[in-house]
Amino acid sequence: MQEFLHLLELVLKTFEVGESPQAFLVLFGLSFARFISFITIVPFFGGQVVPSQVKVATAMALVIIVYPSLIAELPPGGAALGFGPIGFVGMLAKEVFVGFTLGFVASLAFEAVQVAGRLADLQRGSTMAELFAPQLQERVSELGQFQLQLAIVIFLTTGAHRFFIAGLVRSFEFIPALKFPHLEPGWSPAVEFMTQMTGGVLSLGIQLAVPIIITLLLTDLFFGLINRVAPQVNVFFLSMPVKMWIGIFVLLVMMPFLVERFRDYFDLSYQAFEFMIRSFGNAYR
Repeated sequence: MQEFLHLLELVLKTFEVGESPQAFLVLFGLSFARFISFITIVPFFGGQVVPSQVKVATAMALVIIVYPSLIAELPPGGAALGFGPIGFVGMLAKEVFVGFTLGFVASLAFEAVQVAGRLADLQRGSTMAELFAPQLQERVSELGQFQLQLAIVIFLTTGAHRFFIAGLVRSFEFIPALKFPHLEPGWSPAVEFMTQMTGGVLSLGIQLAVPIIITLLLTDLFFGLINRVAPQVNVFFLSMPVKMWIGIFVLLVMMPFLVERFRDYFDLSYQAFEFMIRSFGNAYR
């Protein structure tokens, strides 16, 4: 261990980094924990499709970018940090919680999109043909998978991911890596906001799926009338392929509307992302 620290000290001196090896490792590890927990949960970084080595390399690259701005948090004059090993574990848990929470907020728009697809497939009667979405690390329906992939493509092509990454890097200004939060009364607005955002996923999903649901309900009504006129016709099996194709047709007609709605949802998601950063930051004032 001493040899490793000595080697690290030589490397730091080579790159003109004046911190002690211990302080460097602590600060690097804490910032890395925030980045890696965020990258692991958000869908636009690829989920399980992206190898773990790529995620770790991305997190380390972000740490290297943000590290010069974090040096100001270290005690002046090379003084010892204000916490020991147990405090470091608590700091590490705090950073993982912050990264996970911010990633969860950034993922809510994509959850709403796949919920809309699941509701549409439920009305189409095709929920048994589910697919695994590695970006969300869960099983989704056919239309849910299509809308999720479409949302990720739109998200990346519009450059929305850059705002979230920049916000995550800027979060260290509001949420210092080397400080414990002051747990005081006043967290209810943030908790209430998270509850509303989580409940809003279903609301947004229903809004996206309403055109398909209404169209398929009218289709069921039409086949119900046929069954009343000609009871000998097996309308249940006759309606299944018709509803499948009608659902896909309505989705194609809705495509321009979906693109605009996805952009609006990304904007709302980013506003929620910024709100959570500032809410966390209030605990450090």
